[in-house]
Amino acid sequence: MSNSEGSETHDSMDEDITQVARTRRSKVWEHYEQDLFVVDGDLKAVCKYCKAEFQTKFGTSILRSHIADSCPSIEDACRKSFMSTMKNKQSEAPFVFDPKTCRF
Repeated sequence: MSNSEGSETHDSMDEDITQVARTRRSKVWEHYEQDLFVVDGDLKAVCKYCKAEFQTKFGTSILRSHIADSCPSIEDACRKSFMSTMKNKQSEAPFVFDPKTCRF
């Protein structure tokens, strides 16, 4: 094993630690275990209710959809509460591009 190979491993570990240290702003994190873990180089979150594991590399949308739609173990009251917070957040008008009003 050369020094460069060892440093690549160390660098990738630093990236994982940096990702774990990021602030979790989404309410969805209330439904997942506090600690993430690494599997095959990817950070995974564990559902508190059914213990399913999800990759967090691309954000929280998969975590939200699991709680909102497919977790078999979540109580209805908890799911409804979560859905109400998501509806409030989604009620903001989405951006729609209008080329007629765009000036270059």
